[in-house]
This record gives sequence, C-alpha cells and structure tokens, in this order.
Amino acid sequence: MNFKKSILTALFIIIFIIAPANAELEVVLDSLSPQPIEPGHDFMLSITLANEFSEIENVNLTIVPDSSIILKNENDRNINIGRIIKFGAHAETYRLHIDPSATSGTYEIKFELRWSSDGQQRETSRTFKVMVQGTPQLVISNISVNPELISPKDTFDITFSASNEGTGIARDVLITPATAGLPFIPVGADTKILKKLNPGESSQLKYTIQVKDSTDISSYSIPIKMDYKDENGKNISSQNLLGVKVMGKAKLTIASIKTEPRNPEKGDFVTLTMRIENSGTGDAKSAKVSLDSPFKGTKTSFLGKIKPNDDAPAVFTFYATEDGDVSYSATMEFEDDIGMQSNKEVLDLYIRNSNNNNGALLFIGALLIIAASVFQLYRTKKIKL
Repeated sequence: MNFKKSILTALFIIIFIIAPANAELEVVLDSLSPQPIEPGHDFMLSITLANEFSEIENVNLTIVPDSSIILKNENDRNINIGRIIKFGAHAETYRLHIDPSATSGTYEIKFELRWSSDGQQRETSRTFKVMVQGTPQLVISNISVNPELISPKDTFDITFSASNEGTGIARDVLITPATAGLPFIPVGADTKILKKLNPGESSQLKYTIQVKDSTDISSYSIPIKMDYKDENGKNISSQNLLGVKVMGKAKLTIASIKTEPRNPEKGDFVTLTMRIENSGTGDAKSAKVSLDSPFKGTKTSFLGKIKPNDDAPAVFTFYATEDGDVSYSATMEFEDDIGMQSNKEVLDLYIRNSNNNNGALLFIGALLIIAASVFQLYRTKKIKL
C-alpha cells in the first residue's frame, strides 16, 4: 500500500513538473498575411489569447519582433489587457513592416505573456516565424567609354557596374550588349555570366566593341540586356540603355603633286598644285595647307570643307630661287567632329640649274660641229682617192 502511494506521489510530482505552468493561457496565431512578404512592404498579424482554465487577472502582452521587423504603432508593443474570464479569449491585430534592407530569409516575432492566477505570477511566450522573400532588380551604373571619342572603324571598350538594387538574390545572371541591328560588332565574348548577385552587390564588367566602316555619324543607344532568375527560379528580363556617340574623323593626305613648268629651272615662275584628299570618315572643315619652303611666293592655300572620299586643289605660286633637291614641307590643318587636327608631310622638289644646262648644250653643239667637220674631211679625201 505504501509502495502504491509512493508511486502515485512520484507520478503526481513528475506530472506537476512536466506540465507547463502557463497552460492556463495560450497564444494562438489566427492569420499572417501576406506570406512570404517582400522587404519594404507591410503585413498583418492577428493572434488570440485563449484561456481554458480559471479566471486570470493582470494579463500583460508584449510583442518582440526581430530587428528587421518594424512595429507600425509603438503603442501596441506592450498592452495591458487586465482580466480574462474562464473559457474567455482576447484578440489583437498588429500592422508591421519589413525593413527595405532586409535580406530573404526567416524572421521571428516573439510574444511574451504575464498574468496572475490564484495569487501567483505566471508567464509564457510563443514565437512565430515570418518568411521574407525579396525580388532582385539589376541595373547598370558607373558607365565609361574608352576612348571617349570614337569614329567608324574604331574599337572601343565599355565598362560598367551591374548592381542588384532589389531585395532578392539574382541567380544565373546573363548580361549582353544587344548590338543586333546596330552598326557595332562585339570583339570576343559578348555575354558575361554571373552565378549570383546578392542584394546590394555589384560586379564590374567590360566589353570590347568595334564600329562598322559605314556607320553614320550620329548618337546611338546600346541596350544592355540582363536575364536572371529570382529565388523561386522565375525568369526575369530587364535592360538598360548605354549611350554612344560616333563622330566623324577626317584624314587629309596629299594624293598628287604637279608643277608648271613640269621640270622647273632656277629662276622660273612655278605653279605647284597639290590634290588634297580626305580619306577619313568625317568632314574636314576650314581646311588649309601651309608650305614651309625657301621660295618666295604664296605660302598658304585655303580649301574650305572637304567631304569624305573627296579632294580639293591647293595651289601655290613662287619663284624658283634655288636649284637642286630642295626640301620643303606641307602642313594640312582642319577641324572635324573630334576637334582641330593637323598633318605634316616632308617633300622635296628638284630645280634644274639653267646655267649648267646652257653649258651642256654648248658642249654638245661643239661636239656635233667637230664631228661634222671630221666627217666632211673624210668624205673629201675619199673623193680625191
């Protein structure tokens, strides 16, 4: 008998120890919406306090959310409810907000309850989980084009940062300059692959692009296409525009040179004509050619505007005051879309010496006379024989 009593007493003690002292009052989750919730958005949470035992008093309810969960009304943080009768209940609804900087994951909201029953202070707590799931959003920034001034046939680099300005992880990211239909040709791989890009994370990317030969001088927008997946594997596509301006670059060269007379001598009045050709891709405006030579005469020829694949004559007149191989230079100056340009070419012009030529003619004439005399003498002797 005493043995049975001991067993019953022990079981009672065990049950008393194991049974929660807060079994009189329960925190029941009624609704949590929406789920999952995106960072930067509001959500609603409703609970009910259920009393299934004796009447209780001095009921106090405190909500303790994670730091990334913001309580919209601070007066709701601690609520004095007072008395709840047996089998009674009390409902509360909270409006909360997820911090915009919160990352995807599971967050907690804890409720702490305190009350008195039968002259004793009791307490309990209950924690509910909130699922936060962000949406990735990729944008480009810190754009640079090198070189800044580009023309047809040029190759240039574009560099920019691809950033995730959203609230979720972007996975399997493909970033491509969409040059189809534009006068640009990618050099090398035209698609960069990023395994993932976390919220607030960025990656610097570089692409090399060539301008086609026949590109019109104008401004162009290159779409930067971005394809990626969100945390649920959903495909997302977006694009940003990158502006590029193609400018005309003129290139002046001397196509040909003619003189009048064709073989000038020292002392001649010479007309020198240069054909100046524009083999570039833009107009050469305010073009002029300046000569640096020892001759006296016109030193500058103004040509005006020369269009691509066109030419213009630069005419100079001077007196040939020196003979031999005379070095001189021609400097071509002009303005194109890029700015003021110049090109210098070193040349030479052969001027004959008129005195030396006259002496040579006299010498040749004398030789001819002597030869004629010898021939006549020989002929006379032959007749006599």
